[in-house]
Amino acid sequence: MISAKHRDRGLQGCSTTRIYCLLECPAGKRMKPENRVHFGSVEEARASGYRPCKVCKPNGTVVGPETLFVSSYNSPLGTYTLVSSRRGVVRVDPEERAEPHLTRWKRDGIHLRENGKHIAVITRELDAYFGRKLRQFTVSLDLRGTAFQLKVWEILCSIPYGMTRSYREVAQALGKPKAARGVGQAVGSNPVSLVVPCHRVIGSDGTLTGYGGGLHRKRALLELESVVLPKDSV
Repeated sequence: MISAKHRDRGLQGCSTTRIYCLLECPAGKRMKPENRVHFGSVEEARASGYRPCKVCKPNGTVVGPETLFVSSYNSPLGTYTLVSSRRGVVRVDPEERAEPHLTRWKRDGIHLRENGKHIAVITRELDAYFGRKLRQFTVSLDLRGTAFQLKVWEILCSIPYGMTRSYREVAQALGKPKAARGVGQAVGSNPVSLVVPCHRVIGSDGTLTGYGGGLHRKRALLELESVVLPKDSV
């Protein structure tokens, strides 16, 4: 389960109050699960616009700056930036979308290093995917988002290779049939493109709709997976 990747983290935040605290904080334990966000460091929480809890005072705890591993990947669809932590892949972004994140991390003291064990794995798996030799990624992920986002991304990972789902169908699978708009926002904020296959989510009428990496990439990925699309789907 994707959400289980976060159980070893030392900080949590509330998406409604924009406050972060320690996992054992009494105030934090009253937080609604759907509002809980997990952070790997104080710097990450601050960079996301959260302020420290006055009850547990998390700034006094030793949760030092994180180390992230960064590499470039040259794909048939252009250059991607790969980012991982020691736990798993954090981001897979087209190069042009990665720069703001890299700039923010540098500014906030996050340690950026080259490569890393998860980078090596995702690189091999991407090679196999684009070579039509891999249909299911197995690399470890370190996804960071709200409880709602994590559930949506988990459902995306269950969409089979070569298949598509509508936003409404994802909302229904989530058990929230009226949450198609919220699902669309979660899909749009997917930090690990390709691996978490948000490109497999299309409009109910067969249109490709928005895609952070550009509709040309979305169409190319679906065609790579042999999805038959209407000629006027864009």
